[in-house]
Amino acid sequence: KFVGVEKLPLERRIDVSDIRDCRVRSFVEFAQRFAFNLDELEPNQIYTSNDREYYIKLFPTIVNQQGQELNTPARISKRTGVIQVSKKAFMEMTIPMRIAILMHEFSHFYLNEQMDNEIEADLNGLLVYLGLGYPRIEAYQACLETFKGVPSQQNKERYDVINKFINDFESMNMVIQ
Repeated sequence: KFVGVEKLPLERRIDVSDIRDCRVRSFVEFAQRFAFNLDELEPNQIYTSNDREYYIKLFPTIVNQQGQELNTPARISKRTGVIQVSKKAFMEMTIPMRIAILMHEFSHFYLNEQMDNEIEADLNGLLVYLGLGYPRIEAYQACLETFKGVPSQQNKERYDVINKFINDFESMNMVIQ
């Protein structure tokens, strides 16, 4: 039996304005605006953060050099830090899932010590995502959507690390700067 719906605020450890690292704060504001307004955004355009530091290229889908559609919802240039997003893939996701993916991609270029390290990007992105109070279940769902159709030992290991991090997050009493 359906009883009702109640709107509750996110339980945050931090607010965007509390993030000391101005790069992270700027990107979070940009990513939230992009994820929220995606329905209205046109593919084959470049979207820019207010401080003109971060760029997202929105494509209908992400393709490889041979023109074949890739499974990934987003990726980041190792050379420029520009994030490419598949509108098709993102439209099938919730706003929190989009934020989780964008934080992961941002982390590769701007937060990771080892740019190519997927697990490091997972954890750096999740730290900000969960700190902002986004739902854990949506982080899991973003992970599962990304890994869908690409079963591998690496993805299983990533999922195990992500699962442990999310489960431990509430008891860690972290301070995010």
